[in-house]
Amino acid sequence: MGLIIRKTAATDDIIADLRVTLSNARARGGPWAALAEAHIGNAVALIDSTEARLTQAQDQADPRVAALDAKHEEADRLLGRIWDEIWNEVGRPTADPALATLFPGGVSYYADGDVDGKPDRMELLAALLESNAHPRLAPATAASLAKRIYATAAMLRSAVNAARGPSARVGLLQRVRRAIAATALKALANLKRSYKIEGFSESDIHTVIPDRDASRRLPPTTQRPPGAAA
Repeated sequence: MGLIIRKTAATDDIIADLRVTLSNARARGGPWAALAEAHIGNAVALIDSTEARLTQAQDQADPRVAALDAKHEEADRLLGRIWDEIWNEVGRPTADPALATLFPGGVSYYADGDVDGKPDRMELLAALLESNAHPRLAPATAASLAKRIYATAAMLRSAVNAARGPSARVGLLQRVRRAIAATALKALANLKRSYKIEGFSESDIHTVIPDRDASRRLPPTTQRPPGAAA
């Protein structure tokens, strides 16, 4: 007996089987097409429109995410240089409580962690420098370093804000796509039952609905669209 695709399958493969089924049913016409349109026609149309919006959202998000990545790397490089400059300025100590106050756990405290919070962490370092937290660091030097940190943090914050909305939209549309596919898979199962009620044979049904019997090892029937997640 043939099998429809499993609910644990990749979203792309579920959507591929829905599209193949609808295309095959339309080609046959009559009750094959009528039942397929009734069960999965709207779902496939909704998937198509969602993927069009997803592609548009991804096109908007990609350059902003790339710009954010670049600013993120720039901020990391700056933090590394700031650490080196301060360490050299205060005499290259092997242990220094005041330096530990500025860099608790080293540069990683400011560099690691979520990028959204990185501008805040950088501005904290700049504020500590402005407060003359290290007695061997000249106030003018500390102020100059703080100014550089503030400027880079501001650019990073701007990039974070620019990428946030488009990235969130991509994530939402990916979730919507998965949810539609999961619901439509149930409709595909109902379509097969309707075909059986109509009197169609199992073998004939699976000339319309792809047979996902593991022993048949069918290849994937579609490529992943831009921005799509399984």
